[in-house]
Amino acid sequence: MVRQKKSKQQPAPQPPRAEITHGWHKDQEERDLEESLFGRSNKRPRVAADDDQSGMSDLEDHDLFTVDAPMADDFQIDIDGHSSSDDDSDDDEHEFRAFSPSANDQDDELHFASDDEQDDAHRPTLDFPSGLIDLEEEYEKQAKKGKATLWEDPADQMVAVDVAGDKRLKKIDRGKRKAVVGEKVQGRVLQARLQEQFETLHPLPDWAKNRTPTGTPTLSSLLSSTKSFIAPSSSSTSRGPLPQGTLDLKRAKNANQTNPTTNKRESKSGQGGVVDFAWHPVKTVGVMAVAGGDRRVRFFNIDGHTNPTLLTLHLPSLPLSKSTFHPSGTSLLLTGSRPYYYTYDLASQRCLRSPRNLWGSSPSPSAPNDLSRHRFSPDGSLLAVAGLRGAVSVLEYGPSGAGALVAELRSGRGGSIFALDWSLSGKQLNVLGGRDGAEVEIWDVGQRGIVGKWRDEGMRGGNVMESSGDGQYTAVGSTTGIVNLYSTPSLLPPTPTTTTSSPSFTPLSPTPYKSLEHLTLPTTSLAWHPSSSILATSSSLRKDQLKVYHLPSGTAFNNWPTDGTPLGRVTSTGFSSGGEWLGVGNQRGDVLLYGLRHFS
Repeated sequence: MVRQKKSKQQPAPQPPRAEITHGWHKDQEERDLEESLFGRSNKRPRVAADDDQSGMSDLEDHDLFTVDAPMADDFQIDIDGHSSSDDDSDDDEHEFRAFSPSANDQDDELHFASDDEQDDAHRPTLDFPSGLIDLEEEYEKQAKKGKATLWEDPADQMVAVDVAGDKRLKKIDRGKRKAVVGEKVQGRVLQARLQEQFETLHPLPDWAKNRTPTGTPTLSSLLSSTKSFIAPSSSSTSRGPLPQGTLDLKRAKNANQTNPTTNKRESKSGQGGVVDFAWHPVKTVGVMAVAGGDRRVRFFNIDGHTNPTLLTLHLPSLPLSKSTFHPSGTSLLLTGSRPYYYTYDLASQRCLRSPRNLWGSSPSPSAPNDLSRHRFSPDGSLLAVAGLRGAVSVLEYGPSGAGALVAELRSGRGGSIFALDWSLSGKQLNVLGGRDGAEVEIWDVGQRGIVGKWRDEGMRGGNVMESSGDGQYTAVGSTTGIVNLYSTPSLLPPTPTTTTSSPSFTPLSPTPYKSLEHLTLPTTSLAWHPSSSILATSSSLRKDQLKVYHLPSGTAFNNWPTDGTPLGRVTSTGFSSGGEWLGVGNQRGDVLLYGLRHFS
């Protein structure tokens, strides 16, 4: 039996390894590094026959040199550190000529050849742009103009961008010289245009323009002048009159968006929505108190952006109907359909209830059971409250909110009292009421007597009455929706010539300055702007019943509100103490906020 010899299986031939080629030649340092890491290679690098003659002339300029910074037009610095003079030729100003060392040289120095040594064909050059600048001169120019920059990157000038070819950069080319296709904008010009575009979108704020220069002696400048230390508000001095016809306003986020009031539909008791809100009387304090039908009072810090909630008060025993800040801004008066009131002290953050015997140990038949109709005197020392049977109770209101009955004004005419309004001096009180609600009595609080009386024969029942802050106008809203404007000086009784113990009575018959007849439902709210140039009237009996008027023309603004403005059933309106905001409360539980650009 012949044993066959096993043949060894030959391995399949492997393809040769692909040789990685580069676009450059390895220098000696790179070959030494590869040899230390991977060992000595059997394949020795081939040296071209003409390497000893031409050196590195086959390499590009960017492989030989790296330019770190631009140089000025008026001087050039070579590698040895010698600066060329201004008398050099143009070729020397714009060219660097460098050659590699020969193969026999052992040192690493670079040899610079002159024009006589080598031919121009084998001479590698670097061409610099003609727009190079002298940094020292630029720094001197900036120092003369103003404050010099701390550091500036010289390489920014080397940047060149084609503005016309980039869609994102077309905006910075508007209004400038139209660039030719392919023309590039240098770095400094591009930086100036970008800065101009940024300042156009984000202008310099006023507070940054009025900064006090460094080194100004603040104390000495204050003491050297007889002016007041507090700068007057620029709103009343630099702002012009409000134009009529169009009201420039902006819609902001709701004043109570962070903590809205329960609306009337969701309320279990059926008493929901915003019943009233009040602005803090101090202009610099942007605080609003919102009273809701859910018997809660919410305080908000109005900034027009987030309007954060400050705190919430819950008064279970008092159905809220009116909230009023004290003229000093130290406390908030909360009233409703109860014969008592609550006072919230802002400093101590305590809520106090009025004493039980506020109207005496045995209240009179004319004592009020509802304190919703009330009004503070201008100085805040007295509080007038409408009572029953045409009587008015006057309380002495202390800083802590503790009140004491000091007087009760009775005319004997009967009927109900619909509105109270103090004169600008605080000595007289106007009382709107009577059998038909169209009669106004003028009381002298000091003498406790009636000094004047007037009525409007065209009025069919008064509902609200408000005077402007400057004492020029008085507005009376009726149950028919008509609002009559009067000149306040025409409603004042004549000053008595002799001093008597009893006040003299003078009947008056004023004529309305203007009749506003846009609303057709009973007027439930009137609000004057602090500048007395805007009057807002509204009715809560139907949706979107709000009208804003311009004074002194007495014309309505035609651009707002429109038929499509979603106001809801407006329950209260009011302007901020600074006049830059208008608030509109409705039964949905929202306080709509609008910014008046003319006063902002």
